[in-house]
Amino acid sequence: MTRTLLAALAIASLVMLQPLRVAAAPVISAPFVTVGVGDTFTIPISITGATDVTSWQFDLAYTPSIVKANSVTEGPFMSAFGTTFFTPGVINNVTGLISLVADSYVDLPPDPSGGGVLANIEFTALAPGVSPLTFSNVFLNDLDSGFQTTNGRVTVVPEPATLTLLGLGLGAALGVHYRRRHARRW
Repeated sequence: MTRTLLAALAIASLVMLQPLRVAAAPVISAPFVTVGVGDTFTIPISITGATDVTSWQFDLAYTPSIVKANSVTEGPFMSAFGTTFFTPGVINNVTGLISLVADSYVDLPPDPSGGGVLANIEFTALAPGVSPLTFSNVFLNDLDSGFQTTNGRVTVVPEPATLTLLGLGLGAALGVHYRRRHARRW
């Protein structure tokens, strides 16, 4: 009986020493994109590694002198599973904040799991520069923890026609300078 007890204890200790397999926390993220001045573009707010999502919410800050938010629409992540109640939030292009964007799954189980797009935000690029896309007030299943957020960024570059005109203007200025310099030598 002692041998059996020792064997059981040995097996139990080996099982306890095995590393725990912890599921990765879900991640809510915005991408890094580069667009041109005047472009209208969509920023997908995505989730990965989610299990049994019943609700989510976020605020998103941006630089209003660089980009202007136009609209927020529901992504397919929740609605692909069934009926939802989506709230597009409130856009404030003066302060650069989209607040209280939220969605709730109001259908029968199974609840949404996996990954996909939570919401799509349409912006217009106003001026060259960089606008961070910064999350705040984020909740997943009515909790403000147990997940990660990854902020995004929009880089706005001058439109190609502006770059071409700038290049032509610089070339013309250098040409005039070159002619004046060489005209003096004659």
